[in-house]
Amino acid sequence: MISKGDPSALRALNRRNILYHLRRLGPTSRTRLVELTGLSPASITGVTAELIEDRLLTETSVGAAGLTGGRRPIYLDIAYDAHFAIGLKLREDRIDAVLTDLATRVHGHLSETLTSKTPEGVAAQIAAICGTLCRSASTSPTDVIGIGIGLSGVIDARHGMAVHAPLLGWHDVRIADLVREQTGLPTWVDNDVNGFAAAQRLFGHGRQATNFITVAVGRGLGAAFVVNGEVYRGRNGGAGEFGHNVIVPGGRPCSCGRHGCLEAYTAFPALLDQYSQLHPDRTGLTIEALTALASSGDPDARSVFRAAGELLGLHLSYLVNALNPELIVVGGEGAALGHAYFQPMQDTLTALAFDGLAADLPFETVPWDREDFTPWAQGAASLAIQHAFDTGGVIKADAMNRA
Repeated sequence: MISKGDPSALRALNRRNILYHLRRLGPTSRTRLVELTGLSPASITGVTAELIEDRLLTETSVGAAGLTGGRRPIYLDIAYDAHFAIGLKLREDRIDAVLTDLATRVHGHLSETLTSKTPEGVAAQIAAICGTLCRSASTSPTDVIGIGIGLSGVIDARHGMAVHAPLLGWHDVRIADLVREQTGLPTWVDNDVNGFAAAQRLFGHGRQATNFITVAVGRGLGAAFVVNGEVYRGRNGGAGEFGHNVIVPGGRPCSCGRHGCLEAYTAFPALLDQYSQLHPDRTGLTIEALTALASSGDPDARSVFRAAGELLGLHLSYLVNALNPELIVVGGEGAALGHAYFQPMQDTLTALAFDGLAADLPFETVPWDREDFTPWAQGAASLAIQHAFDTGGVIKADAMNRA
């Protein structure tokens, strides 16, 4: 709750409110902002002047006068290209990085082999990448509002800590602090699926939604939940790890080291392994080739995809019963698995969700190139960008960028 005696908090709330409406509606007049926010015309004039001075807003055009004449309205919009963010997707062997503007449009891209898995080594490499990205895009580091890092595992975003990142062998690593020390830039870290959800919330399918689920399918399986307009992370960042629900105790081995997880029956390795058990003579099959077989009607490939899709649909019905979302968004490299996988998933979800909760539930698939990790890095950049929108401002770049 904002105290009447806390003008700075009230000011931040007003800035956030204006940015929220402009992000959802696009160019809007000050008169319309008065109607939308409930603020007085004087307050709108004052706050928008501050935001223009901070280069978060810009005047875009002049509208027509009303029927009775009077002053022509000036339309305002977010100055998306006045500030930048850097997003990084950390994998076990590579770093994919992008420099984006506030609309997550990519202005520079870099992908490098990870030279060290030590937290200090990764932070140093990230600092060097940030410098390279800024130089190659002719962008001043002082125009970069921050860095977002996405990686798989349990990530405590509030404390900037990788609680459990098995692909890197990290436990309780304060990677955000290390990167901030190396770059001088504000740094946020989160689970990569949460970053994807943040991007969808800001500019994707979830832009107009308040409560929705994102699901990422690929080598693994994960989810993220947007509840009341915010990414829900749970106690220490573990929310959304439904791919590691044990559905068959002692069952198929999972990437997490346990057995019987949902992921072990629905993700890429499971699809390939289950098909190879039916066709042991077909060695070296890729997920692209298996998808092509399923699309062309190969009965065993379709059977494997259908079983996995139905299983995922069953467990999504549990999430729908628990959260009653407005929307489900699917992304990740597995978004290309196609009709043979996703139709059984949707059919099962619709049939098994309680009392029609999944009836007419929008289901959106984000196109995804399996070899391109840029969307993950854009999602990571959204972690820094959402901070600007959520707080109504940017941290002034008086920090020294050492990259």
